[in-house]
Amino acid sequence: MSDIPTWRRVALAAIALAVSGWLLRGQIADGLVVRGDEMLYRGAVSAALTYYRRAMLLDPGDGAAVDRFAFFAMNTHDGAKLRESVAIASRYLQDHPGDDVVRMDRAMAYRSLADNRDALPDFARIGKRAGDARALTFAGYCALALGQRHRAVGLLRDAVALAPSLPAARDALMRLELRR
Repeated sequence: MSDIPTWRRVALAAIALAVSGWLLRGQIADGLVVRGDEMLYRGAVSAALTYYRRAMLLDPGDGAAVDRFAFFAMNTHDGAKLRESVAIASRYLQDHPGDDVVRMDRAMAYRSLADNRDALPDFARIGKRAGDARALTFAGYCALALGQRHRAVGLLRDAVALAPSLPAARDALMRLELRR
């Protein structure tokens, strides 16, 4: 061991640390998500969002970090955080298009930004693919806000067919059909 110069030992140790950090980035990101959850439990939403950002920086494919960031950013009602969550979710969905949880978070963020045009396709896709009556109801409301009454009625009918006891869909459909 004494044959190896100190500078070489330091370089090898640094390389070993870098490689192990890269190999364990998923586990480190999961730890950051757990730490963010702990911050939420304590009521420190901004600190939690910082931990979720760090987790996404280490592992951009960490759906839990993206989901939590998008959901809690939406709950802040801060336009800048909402736009950031839409951008993060959109990047994530390019590589994980089947993640309906993140897609729902993005749709809700769009809706919070009053962007019904972008929210509608996400809600409709989730509703149809996952059989989610809530998403179809939101899609119906978005269509109605965009002046697409016929599409809204169709989406709300689909929602009622999936969940006849869902009051939001049933009542909205009844109001629309009364206005014919």
